Amino acid sequence: MTKQVLIINVTRMGDLIQTGPLLSRLREEWPDVAIDLVVDRSFAPTAALLIGLRQVISCDFARLLDDCRTQSKSLVTLLHEMTAWAAPLRAARYDRIVNLTFTRQTGLLGSYIGAPDVRGITAGPDGGPIVQNPWLSYFTDLHRHRRFNRFNLVDLYAMGGSGPGSFSPLSVTVPAEGRDWADDFLRSQAPTIRQWIAVQIGASDVMKAWRPEYFGRTLAQLSRHQGVGFVLIGTAAEAESIELAKTTYRAGGGTAPILDASGRTTLHQLVGLLSRCQLLLTNDTGPMHLAVGVGTPVIDLSVGHVDYNETGPYGPGHWVVQPDLACSPCGFDQICAHHACKDRLIPEEIANLCLHVLGLGPFPSWSMSMRLYQSGVDADGLGSFMLRSGQIDDHTSWYAGFWRRFWYEDFTGKPSQLVPNLEPSPDREHALSWMREAAQSLRQMEQHARHIASLTRQNPLPVSILQREQAQLRQERERLLPRMMAHSATGPATVAMIRDIHNDDVVSLTLLADRHVMAYRRWHQRIVRIRELLSTAPAQIERRQRSLPMARSAAAG
Repeated sequence: MTKQVLIINVTRMGDLIQTGPLLSRLREEWPDVAIDLVVDRSFAPTAALLIGLRQVISCDFARLLDDCRTQSKSLVTLLHEMTAWAAPLRAARYDRIVNLTFTRQTGLLGSYIGAPDVRGITAGPDGGPIVQNPWLSYFTDLHRHRRFNRFNLVDLYAMGGSGPGSFSPLSVTVPAEGRDWADDFLRSQAPTIRQWIAVQIGASDVMKAWRPEYFGRTLAQLSRHQGVGFVLIGTAAEAESIELAKTTYRAGGGTAPILDASGRTTLHQLVGLLSRCQLLLTNDTGPMHLAVGVGTPVIDLSVGHVDYNETGPYGPGHWVVQPDLACSPCGFDQICAHHACKDRLIPEEIANLCLHVLGLGPFPSWSMSMRLYQSGVDADGLGSFMLRSGQIDDHTSWYAGFWRRFWYEDFTGKPSQLVPNLEPSPDREHALSWMREAAQSLRQMEQHARHIASLTRQNPLPVSILQREQAQLRQERERLLPRMMAHSATGPATVAMIRDIHNDDVVSLTLLADRHVMAYRRWHQRIVRIRELLSTAPAQIERRQRSLPMARSAAAG
């Protein structure tokens, strides 16, 4: 019987494009799978560009949320409307629901539709949101340890919605009418241009947009090379930024054709235009992922709260420029007074990188104010970024690699193919000392949780004793949490434990107590495993070094 999967993704254009590899992974898991996608009505045209969907199901979720906020309709009326809309989905009897929109409302929707396997946000017994699947739980909480995160959102979607499998790039359909329009547009405007650079100067959030005047200076520098032209893309709302960039471009002596298509293209025309350009220079935007999907190289200017590890261009052939600043990237809820990270990116150096990507110049030299990364695919078949210029501190670099391997192995149960760190952690002795100190508390909390679970099985229930024991365990946990969170060797595993504790998807007191026992046990086991890995790192290095000559001899034979 054909398997059926429903994906819920009702947020942004970029998030939709980034689900493409999940569709491929599901087809690898179940070759005859039928995949349906629920989107907001405004993104239905974008969803139609994805390859491998049976149907796109849209709803005006924005209006629905507005009605909820303004109370223009009664809750009963809204519930009737929503359940009537979702009734055919409930009747479809999906085998799996993958909810990639992390809101309480979509969690309730997924729970109402129902499936034997629900992943992502769903509703608990009290209607509160819980997260199913370790990869999607990790995504929900990675902001707490994003300095060490090395998983792209694309891979978290694919691994959480399906599982490990072959690498699959982003891919979208280029509609014929969009491609033909782009050919006519470029040919009629500047028939002699051989290399077109698409440029998006604005972004949905000013925090993640490079300064418009810097774009202007970059394009002015590039215009000195014959045969290069520029196409400005974006929305009509970005007009002010685009005009500032164009003014700076002209003041800087820019002479190459600069075509302004911002706010003037349909989605199909935009996709066609991106497919006909040789490069996209952009902030982190939805069109960036469209460009990746049509095979156009991207230079991503990763400023503000944007972290290229999470949302950078996926797969080989792209570049990311990141400012080298202690506060970069900043937190999502942070209001920045200076935006100094944007001043770290030097327009002349960005121009030289563009020329290199176009095959018109050598690999550029870089100042110490920024880092340059090249995108690729790692040994586990996941998206990756390799540092090509600049510096990253040893502590962050070591633990980022450590946690990347650790979580892959913990979530999949398979060994990672990434080469382990060839040096012990920079704080190895301090980390081991701290984990030895914490071990006793972790054991005691696990035992305490078991004791509480045993109390829930007594009849009659010893309510006062149970309340006292629960309060005591909570105090023990709260005393330890700040120190566990503060250490690079224990913080990310502690974040995972907090999610486990709050994922209350059972009603029975005994089942809930058993879940908590499992959460404390998993926390304890992970810390033990981390301590073992940090302790044995030098021995692993020695074994690897001894095996290298043997491997070379075998390869030569």
